[in-house]
Amino acid sequence: MVHELGHFLVAKLFGMRVEKFYIGFPPAAWKRRKGETEYGVGLIPLGGFCKISGMSETEELPDEVKPRAYYSQPVWKRNLVIFAGPAMNFVVAVLIVFVFLLAQGTVQPTLRVAQVVPTVTVKGAKVQTPAAKAGLTPGITLVAANGRRWTGWTQASDYFQSHLGTPFQLTYRTAGGQTRTVPVTLAANPNAPGTGFLGVRAAVAHKRPAPWRAGWMAVTGSANIFVKTFQGFWQVVTGKINPGGSDGATGVVGIVSISQQAVRQSWYPVLLAFLSINLGIINLLPILPFDGGHIFFNTLESVRGRKVDRRTLERFIAVGTTLLLVLFVYLTFNDIRRLFGS
Repeated sequence: MVHELGHFLVAKLFGMRVEKFYIGFPPAAWKRRKGETEYGVGLIPLGGFCKISGMSETEELPDEVKPRAYYSQPVWKRNLVIFAGPAMNFVVAVLIVFVFLLAQGTVQPTLRVAQVVPTVTVKGAKVQTPAAKAGLTPGITLVAANGRRWTGWTQASDYFQSHLGTPFQLTYRTAGGQTRTVPVTLAANPNAPGTGFLGVRAAVAHKRPAPWRAGWMAVTGSANIFVKTFQGFWQVVTGKINPGGSDGATGVVGIVSISQQAVRQSWYPVLLAFLSINLGIINLLPILPFDGGHIFFNTLESVRGRKVDRRTLERFIAVGTTLLLVLFVYLTFNDIRRLFGS
């Protein structure tokens, strides 16, 4: 909705005729005409569309509409209308994170233990975690290692990761305020080979930032997602990440599974922001029928001084659509494979 709203608002701003604005695809479950635009909700929930008159030069339009048609506009106006969709994805991501921070605040892990993991699976066998062996229980607060006090969870976590197999004296404080010390030897983390772990989950504290601070955090956080997305693309291209592996690309089925986790763990708005930024980036790829493809060929027209041949555009759209369908099938197959644990 927000992506198509970007196209809609800028097209209206430039005086273009917008014929339809739909969430979902026809047939329509609901529709209503207001002015020259038909607004509707489609029964097929696979996106939406904003139909601007004259997106194709083969389209026949009344003479009075032609000056307002998309193809009659200068390249810079057409490109702004197209770019407004992805831009709206980025803006909405920032707003989502901003509201999330104001409502829930930042989550800071503390030295208080919320959960003790009893066992982990190593090479097919279940073994006790160091925390369980030492008799640690939820509600205690970690204090120090070999007498050196920790000031926060990050410091303690760094110590655990870097002291695999090293025996030390762990000091903690009970819920009743008593201080105790027990010997601990950290085991290998099954999820991060070469690092140690204790086997506890830290309790978290919520802290609501001031609105101006939340705004800056929303901008920088969204920018970080933007950068990390490109880093992920690069890791796939260079083979550091297997696109079909557990850390690889995810499609519709996988997003549903991740959404369930996000709802349970109270970070679903952050996932929405992540998806919105991803949609914005993917739509800017210079491939038709993506928005980036339209911007590319509009710009090419400006450089060449003439429009690209209609048949050439149709071939690029056909190739791009085929690649999208293949990618959709591939991602869905991988999602189902992961779902059943293979």
